[in-house]
Amino acid sequence: MFKEFFIKEITTALKRPMIYIFLLIITLMVFGAVVSDNIVIGGTIGNVYKNAPHVITNYAAILSIFGLMIATAFFNNAALRDYENEFNEILFSTPIKKSVYFFGRFFGALVLSTIPLLGVFIGFWLGSIIGPAAGWLDAERIGPFYAASFINNYLLFILPNMFFAGAIIFAMANKWKSTVISFVGTLIIIIGYIVSGTLLSDIENEVIGALTDTFGIRAYSIDSKYFTPIEKNTISVGFNGLLLYNRIIWSAIGILILLVSYFAFSFKEKQKKAKAEKIQPKTLTQFSLPTVSFSFNTSSQFTFFFSFLKINLLSILKSTTFKILFVFSAIILIANLQGGFEYFGLQSYPITYNMIDVISGVSAIFVIIILVFFSGELIWRDRASHINEVIDATPHFSMTSLLSKVVSLVVVTSLINLFLIIISIFYQLFSGYTNLEIGLYTMDFIYNSLPKYITWSLILIFIQVAINNKYLGYFISIIFLFLLDIVFLMLEIETNMIKVGATPSMTYSDMNEFGPALTGVLWFHAYWFLFGLLFLFLAGLFWIRGVAGDFKNRLQSAKKHLSAKYIAMISIVLIAWLGVGSVVYYNTQILNKYKTSKELEKLQADYEKTYKKYENITLPKITDATYIIDIYPESRDVKAYIGIRLKNKSTEPIDSLHFTIDRKWNQKIHIKNAELILNDEKLDYLIYKLNKPLMPNESMNLVVQSSYITNGFENEVSDLIIAENGTFFNNYNILPNLGYSEGMELSDKHTRKKYNLAEKKRMPELENPCGSNCMKNYLTNGTADWVNVETFISTSDNQIAIAPGSLLKEWKENGRNYYHYKSDYASQNFYSFMSAQYQVARKKWNGIDIEVYYDKKHPYNIDMMLDAIEKSLDYFTKNFGPYYHKQARIIEFPRYSSFAQAFPGTMPYSESLGFITNLEDAEKNNVIDAIIAHEMGHQWWAHQVIGATMQGSTMLSESFAEYSSLMVMKNSVNDPVKMKNFLKYDMNRYLRGRSSEVEKELPLYKVENQGHIHYGKGSIIMYALQDFIGEQKVNAALKGFLEEYRYKEPPYPTSLDFLKHLEPQVPDSLKYLITDWFKEITLYDFRLKEASYQKQNNKYEVTLNVEAYKLKADTIGNETKVKLNDWVDIGVYADKDEKKLIYKQRVKFDKENLSFTFSTDSLPVKAAIDPLQILIERVYSDNTKSLEEKK
Repeated sequence: MFKEFFIKEITTALKRPMIYIFLLIITLMVFGAVVSDNIVIGGTIGNVYKNAPHVITNYAAILSIFGLMIATAFFNNAALRDYENEFNEILFSTPIKKSVYFFGRFFGALVLSTIPLLGVFIGFWLGSIIGPAAGWLDAERIGPFYAASFINNYLLFILPNMFFAGAIIFAMANKWKSTVISFVGTLIIIIGYIVSGTLLSDIENEVIGALTDTFGIRAYSIDSKYFTPIEKNTISVGFNGLLLYNRIIWSAIGILILLVSYFAFSFKEKQKKAKAEKIQPKTLTQFSLPTVSFSFNTSSQFTFFFSFLKINLLSILKSTTFKILFVFSAIILIANLQGGFEYFGLQSYPITYNMIDVISGVSAIFVIIILVFFSGELIWRDRASHINEVIDATPHFSMTSLLSKVVSLVVVTSLINLFLIIISIFYQLFSGYTNLEIGLYTMDFIYNSLPKYITWSLILIFIQVAINNKYLGYFISIIFLFLLDIVFLMLEIETNMIKVGATPSMTYSDMNEFGPALTGVLWFHAYWFLFGLLFLFLAGLFWIRGVAGDFKNRLQSAKKHLSAKYIAMISIVLIAWLGVGSVVYYNTQILNKYKTSKELEKLQADYEKTYKKYENITLPKITDATYIIDIYPESRDVKAYIGIRLKNKSTEPIDSLHFTIDRKWNQKIHIKNAELILNDEKLDYLIYKLNKPLMPNESMNLVVQSSYITNGFENEVSDLIIAENGTFFNNYNILPNLGYSEGMELSDKHTRKKYNLAEKKRMPELENPCGSNCMKNYLTNGTADWVNVETFISTSDNQIAIAPGSLLKEWKENGRNYYHYKSDYASQNFYSFMSAQYQVARKKWNGIDIEVYYDKKHPYNIDMMLDAIEKSLDYFTKNFGPYYHKQARIIEFPRYSSFAQAFPGTMPYSESLGFITNLEDAEKNNVIDAIIAHEMGHQWWAHQVIGATMQGSTMLSESFAEYSSLMVMKNSVNDPVKMKNFLKYDMNRYLRGRSSEVEKELPLYKVENQGHIHYGKGSIIMYALQDFIGEQKVNAALKGFLEEYRYKEPPYPTSLDFLKHLEPQVPDSLKYLITDWFKEITLYDFRLKEASYQKQNNKYEVTLNVEAYKLKADTIGNETKVKLNDWVDIGVYADKDEKKLIYKQRVKFDKENLSFTFSTDSLPVKAAIDPLQILIERVYSDNTKSLEEKK
């Protein structure tokens, strides 16, 4: 009998289209992702095959979340179909076993729920074949198929995820006999997954986050986070690691739930005990019926509207589903607030815009669920309770009923938002933060959330009315909300006028508030509201009053409802929509015409094909620049007049000047005695022929006029660097590029191949001896060396304008503030101009002005910032040499970007970086010292010595700045264990970065501007180096290198020049470190197999048995074991938390299996290999072990 129920469950579903529709959708999604670069599920693919085992695993795991909708449909149907058809009493009276019925239905539904997810594998198979054949995809991007990729992913993700989800849904459906409760079960699973994700905000909680993830996605992510590209291309997901434990845990929980449900299930329905009713004697009362009159006036419609609204609201608010959503939204919000502001182990202050960001992420999930689910419930509730015909007979307009449903949805979604805001306010108060900004919460809701809720409500109500099938309506609604975005990506549609509900991106900043996007956002909201209103009127035409007929009957009914008054109302809305649309179209497509990503891509390709031939022509270099800049913050306009001095530093005459301009800045070039012979308005390339060649060592002048004028609003704000409060732009924004701009070229190798462009090197190869590439540095790429800068800059009367150099004069004129700055020392042609309403904190150190320009809302860490600059100046001047500027400024800018940047004497910092970090526990981890010291380090490493345009150059700036900051931090905290806790983030950054390498990994001394290498690996290597050879010796090498090349004219130094200074500082016994750490890719693999101690005469004799390997990796991650003959630290902690290191010794590891014995004075608790984690190793967890006492 089990077989009959099992097969019947499957064959019944296979006769219906739903399973095939789901299968088709998933197949098409995956197929589209394989053949298109516009769709990526589960992160960037990088240097990995499109069909790599790792990629298939990501898709199978992530799309199993989408499979929840499928599982809900099949398991709910399996549990409730007999009850809904009222066949249960007949069926249960037959001699069938409970186990046969229960498990036959369940496992039949389980098979059905996995079938659509087979579309993952079908999509990969079809995409890998059709993509290259159709020319949509380069065949080189497809790798071999591994059978284990399909089998293991099915067994580890699809089957167990559907089993666990099915167990919950099936159990809840059987218990409560309700489709709504089944839906709640699905929500519980999704919410549990989201909550577990909040645990991953800190890498300390990764294991907990991996094991609590019901889908296993995060477990696999942790297991594979350090996979190299070659491993992603070849290793199929296996039955090991955290993923195996995760699967066992959740499969066991699923089995337990299923068994509990089975034992609770019964063929007999439980009867409620009836209470005895007291029978009253019947009496007759005479009365007369009132006269009934029907009224369709405005007053009666208002009465009906509010009556319907009340009924609708109460039905939602009293529903179990809403209550659960309400509670879980709070749980997820609190979980996100606890871990949502983490940065290097520290939390930011709970300032209001941070709270709003978290609210937006949480509310988006729950609002969509509420809108989709309750749009169907409101439309179908009356029909389900069989009172629709009674209500439909009352004298109300159809629009009155529909509008009440729309308003009900808007009200409940607004209540969710309000509830989350209240929780956030309490969180702020409990955190001791009292600047609550209730007005900001309110305005953000009005500007960002409410209009979208209205638009979505209007459209989703229409979908339910038009489809006239509740569950198909749900399906179409989900497609509308999610899958349309994928379609738009595939079609490369970028205008917000097509993507329903879309508006320009808008980020709130404490400095610049809602910023320049607000006007466009409001216009788009009006556009989409009117669009939604049109659909409400259409819904009114098709709204069923009485018994529903087929579509033909509904169409005839709609024609009858289409009265002159109705047509007039639709016409008014249509005209208004077209009118608003015209304004939006004019502003975004004509006044501020933008180029799509595809158009920009083609322009870049055409630019390279046309002008690459001029890349190496001889051009003069900028030696002096004088800027006259007027900033108009209120209108977001900038006008600049720039005088440039050029010098021919070559040995040959120059007869023409080439420029690449930015027409967005209306750049105009004026050159005396020169003729414009080429003006390519499409590709923005200009050539001027000089009447008289510029001879070697001769100089000439040119003038540039540049202006940025804001007109109307854009589809997306293109330049947030010009702000009403917080303008921040660089010299390269307002100056044309001298010559051909290599930065304009396409960089992605796959995109380049599509346009028949040769493979592009990220940087020229490291040369020894150095050739022509050493004649230019990587910051200015040959357009300048060391430049003198003078600036006259003005802004509005309530702002301070800042430019490079010392402030020589400031004055007021015509209601504006004027400033005159001049550089103290020739610097790289790389500097910024800023203007905002600043507060200024000042301090002096050895005659140098230390200044922090900050927004009045962010006074928290200003004193620490001043101290950090002082500590940096003190350490760097003592160890590296003089500071050549008269000022060191930190300047805050709006959080449209989250970075800090170093210009000569001037360091802009995002308001979200350091200014709002909570440093109450700064003794444990003062990340401010590290961030500020890094940018201060650039005043030596980049602004005194700069690398040539070739491999390794960013090591000389970024890695050295990182080392410099670590030394400031090290001397500040004076605790190597605390430094380990900071360095783990750099280790993680490097190992994760190499995992997603898009081209090839290179050794540190050949780094090609790869952040994970010059920041992450560079930090670890330089810190480890000073630990091995001594801080003073590393500093001596750095100082010697700096003294040789400080402010030197070309040729510029390379990483090889630094290594020449380093080698004499390294003892012969450690010379291997230069090769292993700088010149090759070296990793270690240590495993502490046994750790024990024995107490002897008030001492503790510790014995460690160790397994050790040394590995060399190639550029794509192939690893090879090599002979181990290295010095490695072993140590012992006095606590399990690894905070108190009581013993550390450096010993020789010269074979794979070793044993060490040593004594400690204190009780040893935990042993470790490489206890400070300064050697690069992918798995550190097996380096430590709790010590066992030997009796």
